[in-house]
Amino acid sequence: MFCSKCGEKNEATAKFCSNCGKPMPDVRRLFSKGWMVIIAIVCFFLLLGGIGYGFLTVSESQETSTRELHLEGPSETPIEINASEEQSKAIVTSVEEKEKTSIIREAMPKVFTILTTESFGSGFLYKEGGYIITNAHVVAGFTDVTVRNADGKESPGKVIGISDRSDVALIYAAAYQNTQPLQTMQKESPIGTEVIALGSPQGFENSASIGYLTGLNRDLELGFLYEKVYQIDAQIDKGSSGGPLLDAKTGQVIGINSLIYKENNLFGFAIPMYSVEGLIGQWANAPMSSEEVAAVFGVYDSHVYVNHDSDTNERHDEDDDLVVENQSSYVFDDESLTYFVLAFRDFYEMALAYEAFEWIEDMLVPESLAYKEFSQYIDDITGQGMVFDFTNNTVTSIDILDGYASVHTFEEFEFTNTAGEHSLYARNKEYHVVMDENGRYWIRNVLIHE
Repeated sequence: MFCSKCGEKNEATAKFCSNCGKPMPDVRRLFSKGWMVIIAIVCFFLLLGGIGYGFLTVSESQETSTRELHLEGPSETPIEINASEEQSKAIVTSVEEKEKTSIIREAMPKVFTILTTESFGSGFLYKEGGYIITNAHVVAGFTDVTVRNADGKESPGKVIGISDRSDVALIYAAAYQNTQPLQTMQKESPIGTEVIALGSPQGFENSASIGYLTGLNRDLELGFLYEKVYQIDAQIDKGSSGGPLLDAKTGQVIGINSLIYKENNLFGFAIPMYSVEGLIGQWANAPMSSEEVAAVFGVYDSHVYVNHDSDTNERHDEDDDLVVENQSSYVFDDESLTYFVLAFRDFYEMALAYEAFEWIEDMLVPESLAYKEFSQYIDDITGQGMVFDFTNNTVTSIDILDGYASVHTFEEFEFTNTAGEHSLYARNKEYHVVMDENGRYWIRNVLIHE
């Protein structure tokens, strides 16, 4: 596990960095690495913005539940039912399906797709007055969003509350100020609770999946702190983030769908409503200003950056015309740049392990030299059986230049080729990082200095 401050690789059970003394995340249940910390295990974890984790074991076997039909009359005299066991089961099933269908039908008009210019997720009506809950990672960097309902109608929304600690945000949409919200559960739900997950997985709007609450008190750290979250086996995917998790019997919202774990089986994690409702209620009663919302993500403390119309850097890369423009006064910051580049290396390790460019695609300037080279390299190694083990990743210096930041690193990794031969590599690298108009970092080019 790499230290997010100095880059030192520590033992998985370390509580403090052996080099700089920085406290390390609790790894009794998970290994933390990533943007800002990703858990690198044999799985895909996607922050329905992306990402995932933990040494959490799920059995691939499925148990068949048996339901019995018991009918009682007004007296103690048994009533005979002239129906086969199969018919009885059919009767029970039809009743249950009707109840769930009713819950889904009533909830769908209160569930939305949340769109920004860069991404999309889900959200749901939380409180009278047009207040919609979603995940912070869905709307991070934005104050104005688009809210699309189940009929495809789009309305403007404004972020009036967001946290950089808990992955939750609150949107105000005037179009729904007179719409009745979903009811919420004010206490913890027990394991075994049947649940319904609603949202827009992979952009498929008005989707519902049914499952069970299979775990409690999962603690994860991934940039945000996910404390005592629910583990569920209802299927969710990218785009489900921010959607409601309903109790399948009452229709009450018990959680906010936030993360997925994906390998052979699929399960996810939801933030319990009872754990964040106090914070969300504060935003509804005292909304944050647009300036306050914008300051949570994207505003840093040093190195003011203002885009110029002239040539952006004298040390031109081959992809100078692909600079992501920043026409606002966001700033580069040494600490955030360090986190970003270290996170990129963690994601890159996952991209190599799973031979999937998607792990790093949204951190690279589209069609830039870095984008093309990383994409091509991952294509080249796919199916070759190569193994990469990154043993050291340290940011050595940062230069804030005109139009971009140059982040210098020292990196070491062990490489095993297709023949099983091992090699150790040590390299000095230079990452050219640019910033867009929303204060988001992108890698434009990577130089290797042997």
